[in-house]
Parts: sequence; C-alpha cells; structure tokens
Amino acid sequence: MAVPSSGELSLNEIFAELYANDYGGWSNYLDDGYSPSLLNLSTGGDPPNEAINTNNDADDRPDGSAPHYMSEFYSYDHDKAPKGGR
Repeated sequence: MAVPSSGELSLNEIFAELYANDYGGWSNYLDDGYSPSLLNLSTGGDPPNEAINTNNDADDRPDGSAPHYMSEFYSYDHDKAPKGGR
C-alpha cells in the first residue's frame, strides 16, 4: 500500500513502505532491529539497498535535499511501475 496523499504520516510506516511496499505494516518489522531516520529514508540510505523509486512523479517522492520533510513522501509508492511500463 502506498503512502497516503494527506493526513498524518509516520516515520516508521514510511520505512515499512520502502522496506516492504507496505505502508501501515510497521508492526511486522519491529523485531528486525531497524531504527529509521528521515535523512536516510529521504536519500535512499535506509533501508539498505533501497533507492527512492523515481517512477513516482517528482511531487510524490522526496527530493533528497535538506531540509527533509515527511510530507515529501505523500503519495509515494515504492513499487510503482514506470508509466506505460509493466
């Protein structure tokens, strides 16, 4: 499930979206030992080996530049396919 397009966001739930394409599923990963940081999430450093998916429109993904805001993740979908692609 993608990050919602409005409302309150959770750093842990954003992590779950990047980690497992599962916004709202943070409780499934609590025992994996992760401690998310907005800097790492916004720049593709956390979770490991998970770059920001640039198939999202620029307004629907973090820009990677400081200052970082959770609101940059509104509508972000980590497994979004390319437009016209599969």
